[in-house]
Amino acid sequence: MAIIGPSDLPVVLKLNPNPMKAYVLAQLGHPAVNVEVTEAQFEIALRVTCDFIAGYFPREQKLALFYTEPLVPTYPMPEDAYWVQEVQWDPVTTRIDDVFGAESFLFNIGNISGVQNILTDYYLLQAYRRSSQQILGTIGHWDVLNEGGDGPGNQLIRLYPTPKGAFPVTVLYYPTITHFRSPQAKLLASEMLLAETKIMVGAARRKIAGIPMPDGGSLALDGEALAAEGKEEKLAIIEKAIHLGEPMPIVKA
Repeated sequence: MAIIGPSDLPVVLKLNPNPMKAYVLAQLGHPAVNVEVTEAQFEIALRVTCDFIAGYFPREQKLALFYTEPLVPTYPMPEDAYWVQEVQWDPVTTRIDDVFGAESFLFNIGNISGVQNILTDYYLLQAYRRSSQQILGTIGHWDVLNEGGDGPGNQLIRLYPTPKGAFPVTVLYYPTITHFRSPQAKLLASEMLLAETKIMVGAARRKIAGIPMPDGGSLALDGEALAAEGKEEKLAIIEKAIHLGEPMPIVKA
């Protein structure tokens, strides 16, 4: 079967997929055995695989920083972003000198002697400010506009409330994968891609049964066994990734 071309690559994967695809086809017996995988199915498996790698290997994540503009609520996503996981920003004030200048009366900052006292007061002040932000509703929130559209290039980050000044904003996101940053991630990506492909091929093969034979009998493909094998391998790969990587925490809505 044809190898997927660069113009057909999914959004998340920008590296050459030929080695990974050749590995999967060889493991499934190609070219001696015909493998029933379409280009569209392989692209779906690639997306699932890269999402898996990005989630279990934070070294595949990236951070971006930008500053807000007064009364401008929307900002472009990082150019290489595939999936924005978290956006952190403080719509009130974030600089330590601004914090102490505005609220120093709370902790008698003028009589500080020593770094330990400064850090203690700063911790208490931050705890106070977090509580007050929840009460006053001034916590910085975010959303993605045009999510699910034509890709990250047409999506925008929307900040709530509308910034009234210049504040730093940090964006934690999964980038489009142009290379794997660790050998473990590359190996597990190939193994996960193989497992996903086995599940797809097995799901198709198990629907084909009762093929008549010249001797009057019938032939059934190994679809059920292949799909079960893929699911079992997938669970083993996830367990291996937990030990090798750092699985991301579950974010509650």
